[in-house]
Amino acid sequence: MQKKDLEKMDQSARAYFDSLPVLLQEQLTQSGVTMTTKEQLEAYCKNILGESGKAEG
Repeated sequence: MQKKDLEKMDQSARAYFDSLPVLLQEQLTQSGVTMTTKEQLEAYCKNILGESGKAEG
């Protein structure tokens, strides 16, 4: 993701991105991936934070 990609995000995605910790925002902008929806951002962040691998129950 590049800084210019922030302008392409829909409103909910931008609000979510802005709510993230600065370190995670930096990681996203340096990742090289393009994300424009909140769902894409959430999935990426969950993957980074390891939440997708947690067992339920």
